[in-house]
Amino acid sequence: MVSLCQNRSILNLQAIQDTIALYALALASRPNFHVWTIQQSFQEHWDLQALDLTSMFDQSIHSDVNRRLWSRRGYQPKEIILQFLQMEPHLVHLMFTDLFRQEKDLQGRINRFQFHAEELIQSYRDQRRKPAYAGHDQDLEIITFYLAMRFPESYAPYDHHAFIHALASFQVKEIPVIPDPERWMKVARILLTFLNKNEDILNAYQTIRKDSSMYKGDTLLLAWDLIQWLAEDQ
Repeated sequence: MVSLCQNRSILNLQAIQDTIALYALALASRPNFHVWTIQQSFQEHWDLQALDLTSMFDQSIHSDVNRRLWSRRGYQPKEIILQFLQMEPHLVHLMFTDLFRQEKDLQGRINRFQFHAEELIQSYRDQRRKPAYAGHDQDLEIITFYLAMRFPESYAPYDHHAFIHALASFQVKEIPVIPDPERWMKVARILLTFLNKNEDILNAYQTIRKDSSMYKGDTLLLAWDLIQWLAEDQ
């Protein structure tokens, strides 16, 4: 048994190992590896000192394969940030600067980012700009995605449904009722440790990442994909 998250819960070691063994069989055919290429693109292009922040942001978050993480019906967080950059580039610069200050409390950074996004969407509406948006769409999913792209070894995108399903699969008794991104980041780091000890995972992962466009450094995306796989068809 392995203690996690400051003794708030217990993760069953055998359940983790059994799950990872099954995941190893599916790894080569997983559909999410385009996210590794997005992570590489972000690392290459992200620069808050760039003269053209709009172009920089657009190039940083880009995929020729799948844009579902930031563009789907009724959900346009990237497009909205691009609009905000046209309207208030200085404030958006401050929002990302604060979000990426890792020495500060994670939940506080997320809350402040969302607060300023709410200010900006209200200003956008007051100016009667087009297109019209129902909201700013800067939710936990996309904010943790920004963090994961910027700091691959420290953060992974948060998916509450997948996370609670994974905890249940690992026989954790205390399941969070409300989203808990800090707990997810801790669990993701521990899961990655186990993933990196599985030879079948390492061999498949090494083969997959021969693609030169993929991010090659340490990244929590493998733990993120594991819980995505667990949650499928649930």
